[in-house]
Amino acid sequence: MAKRAATKSKPRASKARKASRSSTARRSKAGSRRISTTRKPARKTTGRRAGSRSFGMSITPALARFARQMGAAIEEMTAPPSDAIALLKQDNREVEAMFKEFEELDSKAEKGKLAAKICLMLTVHATIEEELLYPQAHDEIEEDLVDEAIVEHGSARQLIAEIEAMNPGDHLFDAKVKVLGEYIRHHVKEEEGEMFPQLRSSDIDLEALGEQLMERKTRLLEQMSAAKR
Repeated sequence: MAKRAATKSKPRASKARKASRSSTARRSKAGSRRISTTRKPARKTTGRRAGSRSFGMSITPALARFARQMGAAIEEMTAPPSDAIALLKQDNREVEAMFKEFEELDSKAEKGKLAAKICLMLTVHATIEEELLYPQAHDEIEEDLVDEAIVEHGSARQLIAEIEAMNPGDHLFDAKVKVLGEYIRHHVKEEEGEMFPQLRSSDIDLEALGEQLMERKTRLLEQMSAAKR
């Protein structure tokens, strides 16, 4: 994918001026890529507010315990991420470490447990991005970056569903987890290399958004931890 130039900072504008500017920019795009403002509600609600069901996830007692542990770790943090980008980058590093650990395991049982944790973390991460980050980013940065991220989440969702439907000893189980890891690394590279710099230059209040993301993440983990006790 060609590198896109980071969007320059824009002066603060009223909601009416922002809406007008956004609508004008959309009308200027050529051909079938033209997107009207009337499509925004569908984009904001598709796949949203589904909680632990965003990826059709089945919460087992072990996953519920893991969710409780993650929630407790968040509550005990003395220095939480400073803003939305810092929080999402922290998530990225944690799941990358899990994928690396998976490759080093030999026990099928341990691989199964770790794969389930990876799926849970990706579920929570994608859910908070889709609910809170993408709707705001869509009006502030290049639309293609947001639309592509949504499509990539959909592909990850399919792989996660396939992994969850398998047993650790099944043929292709390890291969599917490995491909999911490669897919997520590609997604993270584009997210951190292209989307995040543009978010830094946008009018979005990243500190306030970070607090919203953290609150929603904690709430999701609480819901998952309560699913199976």
